[in-house]
Amino acid sequence: NYTVQVASYPDKESAEKMATDLKQQKRLPAFYVTAQVKGKTFYRVSVGQFATVKEAEAQKSQITEKANISSAIIQKLNRE
Repeated sequence: NYTVQVASYPDKESAEKMATDLKQQKRLPAFYVTAQVKGKTFYRVSVGQFATVKEAEAQKSQITEKANISSAIIQKLNRE
């Protein structure tokens, strides 16, 4: 699965707040996951789960527009 990552924070509280705001105010299926990058923990805020990169790319512009976010990237979800 793939997702549209819209933010990354060094603290969990900021990620939780953004994900909650996106869900409640923008009605987007937002969530956050932890990621280890060079020995540091980051909390990545993402929207949606898509079967293919193509599906995620197709939704990316709509998500960024609706969430009022200037950029986003497609990430592969490593969920079990």
